[in-house]
Amino acid sequence: MEDGLVFVVLIVLIGCATGVITSYLKSKKKGVNRRVLERIERLEQQMGDESLEERVRALEAIVTDEKRRLDREIRNL
Repeated sequence: MEDGLVFVVLIVLIGCATGVITSYLKSKKKGVNRRVLERIERLEQQMGDESLEERVRALEAIVTDEKRRLDREIRNL
């Protein structure tokens, strides 16, 4: 009779432990997702900044510009 009781207690403990572990992993995943979403929002705000867009346009112009035009603009500065 005692052996049956031990098995019942073990099964209940295993079930409880599984529930606790599952809850922990879900909460940990939500925390990571929250941090990722916050970072994405910050990056989107930075990308929306007009000064950043101006910098990107200036860099694109430098990279794609012909050498003569770039030399002339540098001399004019």
